[in-house]
Amino acid sequence: MNTSRLLRQSRWISLLVIGACCATALYGETASANRRLLDVMRVSAQGGAAQAVVTPAAGPVRQVRCEIVIVGAGLGGVAAALAAGEHSVCMTEPTMWVGGQATSQGVSAFDDNKWINTTGGAASYLALSNSIRRHYAAFRRDTSQTVEKSIQSIGGPMSNPGGCWVGRLCFEPEPAAKILMDMLAPSIRSGRLQLWLHTVPVEVTRNGATIRSVLAYDFEHSQWLRLEGKYFVEASELGDLLRLSGLPFRTGAESQAETHERDAPAQADPRAAQSFTYPFIFERRPAPEDTNEPKPPAYESFLKHYSLTIDYGHGKLLTYGVFEARPQMPGSFWVYRRSIDAARFNPQAFPYDRSMINWNSNDHCDANLLGDDPLLQAHALQDGKRASLGFAWWIRHAVPRDDNSGLGYPELAVLPRAMGTSDGLSQHPYIRESRRIVPLRTIVEEDLAVDFQHGARAAHYPDSVGIGWYPIDIHSCEHKDFTSQTRPYEIPLGALIAPDATNLMAAGKTIGATHITNGAYRLHPTEWSTGEAAGVALAWVLDHATTPRALDADPVQMAEVQRELVQRGHPVFWYDDVPVGSANFAAMQMGGARQWWTPDGKTLHGNPEGPVTKGEVAEMLHLYSRSDTSAAQWEDLRRAGEAVASRSGTITRVEFGRWMLERMTAGGGTSIKRK
Repeated sequence: MNTSRLLRQSRWISLLVIGACCATALYGETASANRRLLDVMRVSAQGGAAQAVVTPAAGPVRQVRCEIVIVGAGLGGVAAALAAGEHSVCMTEPTMWVGGQATSQGVSAFDDNKWINTTGGAASYLALSNSIRRHYAAFRRDTSQTVEKSIQSIGGPMSNPGGCWVGRLCFEPEPAAKILMDMLAPSIRSGRLQLWLHTVPVEVTRNGATIRSVLAYDFEHSQWLRLEGKYFVEASELGDLLRLSGLPFRTGAESQAETHERDAPAQADPRAAQSFTYPFIFERRPAPEDTNEPKPPAYESFLKHYSLTIDYGHGKLLTYGVFEARPQMPGSFWVYRRSIDAARFNPQAFPYDRSMINWNSNDHCDANLLGDDPLLQAHALQDGKRASLGFAWWIRHAVPRDDNSGLGYPELAVLPRAMGTSDGLSQHPYIRESRRIVPLRTIVEEDLAVDFQHGARAAHYPDSVGIGWYPIDIHSCEHKDFTSQTRPYEIPLGALIAPDATNLMAAGKTIGATHITNGAYRLHPTEWSTGEAAGVALAWVLDHATTPRALDADPVQMAEVQRELVQRGHPVFWYDDVPVGSANFAAMQMGGARQWWTPDGKTLHGNPEGPVTKGEVAEMLHLYSRSDTSAAQWEDLRRAGEAVASRSGTITRVEFGRWMLERMTAGGGTSIKRK
């Protein structure tokens, strides 16, 4: 797909949406001048950093009212917008692409768990993944299989177009951005969703603990907007809504006294956020490209960071070959995040291999990125771009060749405009750590690290609204990289709720994780799940005239929201044998989340056909001893006065779960009372 065409399409959609809203927008307010705003699309490695700081002219403000205002159209923001039902949504995004870390931030390699295609993620996330696969399958070399069969074959050539070894799906950012826009398009056409690309929040108006509106500036059309909403979602990459609202937030590393985490530092360090990265895509061409290209600005200052050696801690150092897969190593540098394996494709579509480069050598650290000064932020971003361009130059000209025959691989070229930019770098850096809400419930290290969770799963949250799994992986700016294995974990609704505001929820990297646990929760599928959970929760809140905090505190309403989630194929409990979309999914998910039975503590098995014990029913019926492990019978419930129709015999888990869901539908609630 032509990148400039996608950019034109994005601009056209933005203009269409703005044009539609403006016909009914209210005027009267005038935005003042002298506001300095950071425009990430203007950041350049060349020239001064100040070129990315814009001072818009004063002008009229177009007022737009909607029920939900989402700041940030990354994976969390997009998922929230899609999940908000029929409620009106306004969403802003500072770049030209929706999709955040998967698209405009260039990390087009999903950090998925090994069950992501079956039980380990939301149906909507799997649909996104399969849409990406379908895009590439249209250009496949081997056409002996249908498109659907070629993408469903796990391990097959079209299940992972790049054949990368970092994950199960590596691709290019541009098609993913287009697919996400296609997913949003019906809501845009209907008028339910209004989306402003290349637009940033500028000011937040509050009435006590209630956010009233967000003043935003649209760089693309030089227009001011005031977005008034009933509820707001902080889904930005840097926590901009938190900064502007004056609400409490956390940055960097919390202290042990605050979080009680074993590996938290004794003293808090708000500036200890993880590194950020500007990825780029190399194309491997048959002949050298421009071997006389000049070194990028400030190349020498970054040179000491360039290496193919990774320090995995505890004295484990591994040096990767550029193209050579060395013994006892998972693969080469090139295949690590390879986006296109040309051998899998029609050569007219993809004649050469392409690989997305996101390595520790182009990580960059600057605490000013989370500061308040747009000029210092621009300097941080400019240096980040220089670090990445320098790494690309080093690979092309100075890296030792695998066969020790010399230096550099000049046949590798930064693919022009692959990221929707003229320099080939991502539109926005990949942000690993943001400002974070101070939530109702903070996710801490002891909730998920294997040292503290000795069963098969991480801690169970009664208000679970999603699942995920990734190690705690911290790219430290203090050379204190920290990695810890985790158990498959849940996402508590309380971590998405900012109690200091009556109408604010978080999605993505702004949720109530700590510096440590953010290292596990910051990845693609978990970010998507937080957004979908926030969208479903806010739709419930609006439909039932309640608040996020009241929802989280009410077990009956909480169960109903969990049911809404699982019925849309969004898991809230960990099983490895109950696939999303199966006939057993909703019943088994609710049974696990609501603890209708005792899950297997040693495995992730749900065992749908296993019996429910009398002891597991006891807490609801008060008929037996809690320790009674004999199988419960449908006749026992019938004698207790429950309506079980003609059911007979032993009660299995899946049957019990289905009956409980029927009971919820009939208004019987989620717990059984003695008759």
